[in-house]
Amino acid sequence: MTPIHLGLPALALSLLAAPALFAQGQTRPIASQTVIDSPGSYVLNRDIAYNPERGAGIMITASGVTLDLNGYEILGPGGLRGTAIRVLNAQGVTVKSGSVANSAFGVVVEGSANVRLAGLNIRGQGLMVTAPPPEVGVMIVQSRNVVVEGNAIYNTGLGIFVRGGQSWGNRIANNTLTAGMNGLLGICYNPAPSDPQGPVGDLITGNLITNYGVGLQFSPTSRYNVARLNTVVFTSAAYDIQNPSNIVEDNTSTQIR
Repeated sequence: MTPIHLGLPALALSLLAAPALFAQGQTRPIASQTVIDSPGSYVLNRDIAYNPERGAGIMITASGVTLDLNGYEILGPGGLRGTAIRVLNAQGVTVKSGSVANSAFGVVVEGSANVRLAGLNIRGQGLMVTAPPPEVGVMIVQSRNVVVEGNAIYNTGLGIFVRGGQSWGNRIANNTLTAGMNGLLGICYNPAPSDPQGPVGDLITGNLITNYGVGLQFSPTSRYNVARLNTVVFTSAAYDIQNPSNIVEDNTSTQIR
């Protein structure tokens, strides 16, 4: 299978009013589309819908941020448009405990390190994949020490997408990825724009990957990644391993016929 190369449109950052000042250590509420550009704890206090022409639903550009979705949902416009949550050039960020729906990209982590995504429900529309890009649940681009754990991704064309030679030491663990009728790839490792190298030295373990055409793909320049103890239920091929340095062992796989 040919590796997929997806572009990510630039997102405007200068459109929302500056947040009010809060006392140190105080949790700051979020009730609408916003940019988080100061460290601290933030909590969503209602469901929000966002306009992709104004950027991501929630953009995080500051280090030292915890975003608690608090069980609420960030709703995109559908039609393969928008990014619900984007972490850009930040460190020490946690995003947890809520839902994301109807976005081209559910969560994007780019140029960042030490990021944790946990307890998220990410839902696509199951759109037909006529040409790249498909709907993507989580995309990691040129980022290190990203932990994607305990999330449920449903009805996307591509579940988790890791890109670029500056991506390494990430852990993708104990997630449930379930495609609808148009699932292409469960977990995919590829180069990034202007970087022919793929990610290095990630651990992919304990995931349930169901109903995608290919469960797990490593491009030729993705190296020394380890996929172990995953369960893959596939329609075409369990694995597409294009570089033998990647270790794929002790997994369980079965084909849907």
